[in-house]
Amino acid sequence: MGEEGIALAGLLHDIGKLMLRASVAGRYTWERTAQGDFGYKHAMLSATFVEELVPAQWRKEVLGPVGYHHKPQSRRDRIVQLADHLSAAERNDGLQDDQPRVEHPRQLLSIFCQLEADDQMLPTTQRRYLPLQPLRLEEEALFPKDELSPDEVWRRYEALWDGFRRAAEALRDAHANGGDLPTYLESMLLLLQRYTWCVPSAYYGSLPDISLYDHSRMTAALAAVLDRPEVDDAWLEAMKQKPEASPREVALLVGGDVSGVQEFIYTITASGATPSLRGRSFYLQLLTEAVARYVLRRLDLPITNLIYAGGGNFYLLARPGDLAHLTAIQREISRVLLQHHRGALYVAVAGLPLQGADFFSGRISEAWGRLHEHIQQAKLRRFGELEPSELAQLFLPLGHGGNKEQQCQVCGLEHPNTKAERAGADAEPVHKCPACLAFEELGDALRRARWLQWTEGKPGAEAMALDLTAPPGTYDQVLAAFGLEAALLERAPEAAPTAARQVLLAIDDDGLAEIQPTPQTAVGRRLLVNTTPLLTSDERQALLQDPHFPEEERRQLPLAGRVKPFSVLEHGSRGIQRLGVLRMDVDNLGALFQRGLGEQASLSRVAMLSFAISLYFEGWVAKLAEEVNQATRRLPAQGGRLYAIYAGGDDLFFVGSWDAVVELAIAVRRDLTRYAAGHPGIHASGGIALVGGKYPLYQAAEDAKRAEEQAKALHWRLNGVHRRKDAISFLGVALPWTLFGMEDEAEMPNLETVHGLMHELTGLVQEGAPKALLRRLVEFYGEHTEAQRRWQLTQGQSGWVDDSQVVWGRWIWRSVYTLKRMEERTRQNGPVRQRLAALRGALHARDYRLFQRLGVAARWAELLVRGKDGD
Repeated sequence: MGEEGIALAGLLHDIGKLMLRASVAGRYTWERTAQGDFGYKHAMLSATFVEELVPAQWRKEVLGPVGYHHKPQSRRDRIVQLADHLSAAERNDGLQDDQPRVEHPRQLLSIFCQLEADDQMLPTTQRRYLPLQPLRLEEEALFPKDELSPDEVWRRYEALWDGFRRAAEALRDAHANGGDLPTYLESMLLLLQRYTWCVPSAYYGSLPDISLYDHSRMTAALAAVLDRPEVDDAWLEAMKQKPEASPREVALLVGGDVSGVQEFIYTITASGATPSLRGRSFYLQLLTEAVARYVLRRLDLPITNLIYAGGGNFYLLARPGDLAHLTAIQREISRVLLQHHRGALYVAVAGLPLQGADFFSGRISEAWGRLHEHIQQAKLRRFGELEPSELAQLFLPLGHGGNKEQQCQVCGLEHPNTKAERAGADAEPVHKCPACLAFEELGDALRRARWLQWTEGKPGAEAMALDLTAPPGTYDQVLAAFGLEAALLERAPEAAPTAARQVLLAIDDDGLAEIQPTPQTAVGRRLLVNTTPLLTSDERQALLQDPHFPEEERRQLPLAGRVKPFSVLEHGSRGIQRLGVLRMDVDNLGALFQRGLGEQASLSRVAMLSFAISLYFEGWVAKLAEEVNQATRRLPAQGGRLYAIYAGGDDLFFVGSWDAVVELAIAVRRDLTRYAAGHPGIHASGGIALVGGKYPLYQAAEDAKRAEEQAKALHWRLNGVHRRKDAISFLGVALPWTLFGMEDEAEMPNLETVHGLMHELTGLVQEGAPKALLRRLVEFYGEHTEAQRRWQLTQGQSGWVDDSQVVWGRWIWRSVYTLKRMEERTRQNGPVRQRLAALRGALHARDYRLFQRLGVAARWAELLVRGKDGD
């Protein structure tokens, strides 16, 4: 059975815990005293699961290590026992005097409750727990809350077990006649993710802070790398005595990092760029996973050994001896990328041996930090692993040079098969190379797709010879070189046997119910932010008749159902016509992984933290984008106004109608706090740039990046507390989120925040207050900004925002006077007059410290009521 068999045993060794908490134990009277004691009831139930729900052909090899991992009787039993121990390391007993041991089943503690971030930890009284629901993108399933009653916990465990059991039965039956173990293993891994991601691996006598899913998959990974010739009974016995101090090499932590991502996505011209953007971005996600799976196959490791793949990075667990193979694998990867991307993309691969001691006392985080250093060193030697004769090809002349017919107007490279394509019937033709055309097709397929299908083929990277005189290929040729084919499907394929192994992943929650496993097809869920704005028929017709929409853009309009060009997103903005470009990521993420868990850091906890963050950015952000699209839509026929260029790992990049982009940033930051159990040290910073639709994308990306850096450089003081980051830069001003605002747009405007003040000012103008109010406030704010800049330079505090201070000057009394005059001018409009008076009162009550926020809000509101909306 090889590595897959021992990995399956590691994956299922604790499944009996789910059964035990679902009261399954009362339904069995089976005893096996003749073959030894299982040690714990959950181990007996795990063995029961194997006997009843694992296909018959694999039961014998899996049963022993699963049932006897607490009281091993064979070498394989001892391997799973050690893997179990190393995966969990020291479970956190962090119980307080006022927290007695609880015997009834418990929920999983949010991983964020265990983190130290910004020198803060959540008090034990504020701990929050996951709601014991199958994984799906709904608030009641994802967001941590107070603990449920014991009766409700019992009920939810029974529901989880019932769903898992029925899916396990279907999987068993699919593999009843022979089956395929690697496919079964991956299906079971995906099944455990769906049902046990929220289930604690332990709770009696310890905090329930490690998920059964993450503990089980890391146990499986360790079992696979421990099942090697030199790991005999004597080796295992020596490790068992004191693994936390053992210098023996247990595993190899391998990491990969895709570099050149920003240039690859953003440095394309405006001509025909919009359709291919999403395809390029999605291809990078596919490439990351394809390379990770290629490394696994080259090292003969099962899928359980892939710890994480996303955000242009991957991590996996290998054998210590596999370090010697990484240079050859790196060379094979580089040949493929250099052949097809001409140096634009590079994957740096590095490995770090892990000793037994590295799994304990939080040292796994230190190991992760050392691995990152190795990866950075590999990136500095970009393509240095290639042979001299291969590197010499980089200096050969390529292409004809200046052949306009063969030059792609999207990426700028020459290709002999470049074609002229039209976006619309009256549009000018745009020359596009095969690679860019393929990216367009990929992006076009993605917007309609409900399933992603991976098909395994024979990799060609090992035997590939670098020949830069041959033209570069398309994305599917790159993936094929790594032995995979990716297909996006609108309709679920029939559950029929196939010749090659496949993985079929639902892109939405509903799609998962429409697919079934087969002997060669593993099924599961794929988190993906697939927010793509499409041009509706009604919207296209309205644009063709809109005198404000430029004639040139009307000629270039694509057909209905295609991706909206930037010009349409710009035109669809509320108020001034601009694109909003948003870049945003979690603050201090490296520190969270390296120091946040302290001595409690274990392989399982690190994997759990990684999964939790990716679940938010690769899953929940999609829901937020959908909600913002609905809430900010100006006309029923308008369609989406947000375009997800990238969302994964811990960051995102969106382009869209500028007003919708700002609301999305607010929603992402607002829900991150709730998702992170209210931890004040878990936060994100972002930058927003406003640009025209023809503005070069690479420059817009740089502008947004600089805005994000401005936010991350911010030092601020609020209520006497000094903080850094946790800010947003918008309209050239960086402010803490606390002052900028994170309230829902539908809520009552909060006059303490920029967001709330903006809604109040906009509402006042729309309900009768003169627009001159906004112009005067913006004018006064300009005076204040210049005075503040001069003062900060004299104080050496140009990066500070201090809520306890205000820069005094004539702009303050002039603002108060203007508000008073506006009250008099609107005395016939009682509600507006009262709100103006309330605004003036709020300014006075806060000792005029609201003035800066009021000025930014006035600029924001002025943009919203200008342009075509203000005519």
